[in-house]
Amino acid sequence: MKNLFIERSCLISTNREYRWSLSFKLTKSIKEIIFIGLNPSLSDTNYIDNTTRKIIKICKNNNYGNLKIINLFALIAKNPHELLIHQKPIGYLNNKFINKNLKYWSENKNCHLWLGWGNNGIYFNRNNKISKKISNSYSIKKDKFNNPLGPLFIKKTKKQNPIHPLYCSDNSVLKAK
Repeated sequence: MKNLFIERSCLISTNREYRWSLSFKLTKSIKEIIFIGLNPSLSDTNYIDNTTRKIIKICKNNNYGNLKIINLFALIAKNPHELLIHQKPIGYLNNKFINKNLKYWSENKNCHLWLGWGNNGIYFNRNNKISKKISNSYSIKKDKFNNPLGPLFIKKTKKQNPIHPLYCSDNSVLKAK
């Protein structure tokens, strides 16, 4: 983990059941990126899991200085199928954090948005609900800036969902839809 990032912070529920965001200062580059994944696993301010490590590597290879990770579901779970049996997998503050980060993305030219929730994003139609919010935020961004980058992804799954970063190489290139 040495030299993987400069600093990090984590916003987590008091009961440690939900993670609202995980942020990293990776380099001194002014480029920022917000990553929207499926759900948090165990990464926090003390531990970095394989998925988070992969996201950091891809962001650094694409010259991003700041990274914020948010998710369709805020429930901390190693297995995504836990989302289906939990009573409240989205989390009581998650939509607020998603909206706040999409607003930030829409208002900042040097901030990009990367999608990578994989096929399980279809749970509770969450992918479509958040995609509508992303589309609305992108409309605002297009009104503010000339030719801004739309949401980024590495590639799509066979079911046309943005692929989860764990299934991509460290040298993956982010591209617009």
